[in-house]
Amino acid sequence: MSVNKTKLLWEYVSHWASRKPDAEALVFEGVRMSWAEFDAEVDKVALAFMDAGVERGDRIAMVSMGRPEFMISFMAASKIGATWLGLSPKFTVDELRYIIGHSQPTLLLTLREYMGVDLVETGLTFTQEFPCITKILVIGEAHVDTEPYQEFVDRPRPELDGAYAERCASLSETDEVLLMYTSGSTGKPKGVLQTHRAIIENIRAELDYFGIGEDGRLLLHFPINHVAADVEIGYGALMGGSTLVLVDRFDPQASLEIIEAERITMVGQVPVMYLMQMQAPKFKEMDWSHVKYFVWGGAGAPSLVLNMLRQIAAKTGAKLLTGYGSTELCGFVTYTSAEDSEEQMERSVGRVVPPFEMKIVDDERNEVPQGTLGELAFRGPCVMKGYLNNPKTTREVIDADGWYYTSDLGHVDKDGYIYLAGRSSEMYKTGGENVFPREIEEVLEGHPAVLFAAVMGVPDDLYQEVGHGFVMLKPGQDVDGESLRLHCKEHLANFKVPKRFTIDRELPLLPNGKVNKVALRATLDQ
Repeated sequence: MSVNKTKLLWEYVSHWASRKPDAEALVFEGVRMSWAEFDAEVDKVALAFMDAGVERGDRIAMVSMGRPEFMISFMAASKIGATWLGLSPKFTVDELRYIIGHSQPTLLLTLREYMGVDLVETGLTFTQEFPCITKILVIGEAHVDTEPYQEFVDRPRPELDGAYAERCASLSETDEVLLMYTSGSTGKPKGVLQTHRAIIENIRAELDYFGIGEDGRLLLHFPINHVAADVEIGYGALMGGSTLVLVDRFDPQASLEIIEAERITMVGQVPVMYLMQMQAPKFKEMDWSHVKYFVWGGAGAPSLVLNMLRQIAAKTGAKLLTGYGSTELCGFVTYTSAEDSEEQMERSVGRVVPPFEMKIVDDERNEVPQGTLGELAFRGPCVMKGYLNNPKTTREVIDADGWYYTSDLGHVDKDGYIYLAGRSSEMYKTGGENVFPREIEEVLEGHPAVLFAAVMGVPDDLYQEVGHGFVMLKPGQDVDGESLRLHCKEHLANFKVPKRFTIDRELPLLPNGKVNKVALRATLDQ
């Protein structure tokens, strides 16, 4: 999918507004916003931000889910040199407090409430704690000591036109434009800074592989703190000229109804979303004929999901795709393809694509031979600018040559396909042998009763550490620990077979769809 060589995020809004002004850009509930309306609203919001005192380099935080104000405020911030930060209304007060205190935003946009929680009261508390917040704009009903977002935005500001044009003209593709916080699965979340260039170069590669173009219609129901919402789907649709259908919460039945009613052409989700949809009544009667691509990320898809998607694709001609990426890499940097074998689709994360580079290194960061297990490292315009307020950790993960070291372990085969083994921090030793949990998890997920599995090392008096397997069962299935042990023994060396199992109907998940191993380990300490 060819796109023009625009260098700044907001310029793609203007590009599509001039090319197809009346076409749908954003859809949310009963609102259908054209590209011309989108472009005009970005200008109004950008002027409002300047009027609120936002300077170049300041940060703007938004507590919301997916709705038009999300993309509009993101693009408006990009147009005046500010860095935009999305926060989920599902975060606890302590989680919000940490991120706001760390990022020090000048302006806070927030929903009035979400799922019965008064978000404005929380925001007002933060203004007392963090003097950096000079104004709160509320989407929804007004509140004392705050201003209604839309009322503030709609105020004419002709006196700022000259300063606005000057600010826009001063921007660079290397300016920081997006701040995303990691999930914090191994400690406090880190603030990842991304530039205009990183986002645009990542999406330029994605457009071809995901088939995103002017006739595309993409569904977004991820939280706006997630790289999938901000970059892969949200900005991906915008840059490709597609219609972005926004939903402010994920509901399996409702999402299927929207996919069908809005004629969605690319469905991008984490595997657990597909699993939940498969159990919804609507799933059996779905019309999938308009879906051209089914994409998943964040975690490997269980065989149950893959088999069902393959059945749909066999009837409709849709393509199935996955890959590997991260917040620090601004999204996917590897992709599978529709022509891949079943094994490549199930076990690999595809191959690295230009302009990104990959190598696999040992503990000394020396490149290892093909087929040898090591740490994945990537280089290219996708790599983050760094961690906010954390130069030491930034230097630890990005070297002088621009290589970002992921802490993910894997190997590459002769055809360039990458196979993950897990995080280096997850490896454990049992009886002196190195064990990589992902290998065992794949075996467990091959059992007909198992949906998801998570394996970790736990202390043991005899072996120092042994494997503990957490297993989530498929609906209607049952299994015991001894059956799982025998299943593992058929496929693994004895020292890799978990000595203990916890079997449940549900495992805790992170927002990216991966199993939350920190939460699981906490259950062992109770």
